Amino acid sequence: MNRSFLKIIHTLICVVVFTSCGSEIAERTGSDEFCLYINSANMDKTITVINDFLAGLPNNLNDEQKLQALVKWLKSCPCIIDATIVSEPFMYTIGSSMSEIMISFKENGITKDLILDIAMTNPLQVAGCHKHYNPMDVIVKTKNYFTIDKVFDFINSFDHDVKEIQYGHFMSTMPSDNLQYILDCLNTKPYTNDGNGWWTTGYLHYLTNQIHVFPKLFNMKNKDYQSDWLNSMKDFKLIENLSYEHSGYVIYFQVSEGTERKWETQFEKYDFVEWVQLNYYVHIIRH
Repeated sequence: MNRSFLKIIHTLICVVVFTSCGSEIAERTGSDEFCLYINSANMDKTITVINDFLAGLPNNLNDEQKLQALVKWLKSCPCIIDATIVSEPFMYTIGSSMSEIMISFKENGITKDLILDIAMTNPLQVAGCHKHYNPMDVIVKTKNYFTIDKVFDFINSFDHDVKEIQYGHFMSTMPSDNLQYILDCLNTKPYTNDGNGWWTTGYLHYLTNQIHVFPKLFNMKNKDYQSDWLNSMKDFKLIENLSYEHSGYVIYFQVSEGTERKWETQFEKYDFVEWVQLNYYVHIIRH
């Protein structure tokens, strides 16, 4: 078997294999440059390196194969912990479709997850990127039998700060003409508003004329605030309404950056927790 024939066979194999010989060379030559730039401050340069890789992919690959080739290349970079396709091509605007790839990497010792917005053009290219979730936020929803005093005990068992507690629903047995008085008193407290327009609200039920109050409680790791709220419940005759199946409290914990997924898993282990999630960002495109 002569050398020319062997060369032809080798060329055919390179065409058939999912990533061509050319892209394998690109994998080896582009990863060092990619890792040189991969951090939050240099994403524009990082995107340029990725787009150079995408431009070098063989034309005979379909879009799915190109996305898979990109994921394989990203995983081959020593600075990347993981890379995965988190959404298949979807229509972003008329005549424009996108896919999303999440990459995980270390920056200053902290694990960060970033979404790459892949424009399904020819060639594919990274149109922008955005954070996958708000750093440090872990959101916990308690079940409908878990009362506010137990919520306070729960958050006191950790060192984490608590940005806010939402979706509390209270009913007062005071006469209906006290609604505004109750709201005015509650909203003078330092923990019932955020100073930017989020306040404790309420209304009178249209049939029973009973007072309903919906507080947003901020910075409630403060035990003085906790005690004051429990006393306010007595002063204004507020009774928790946990009668609905999905009643309960939504707690915004703040954990150390890079430990969000660890605490997401940890909080899920509690029987009184209905669900846990990170504070995911809505999809955006940065031009």
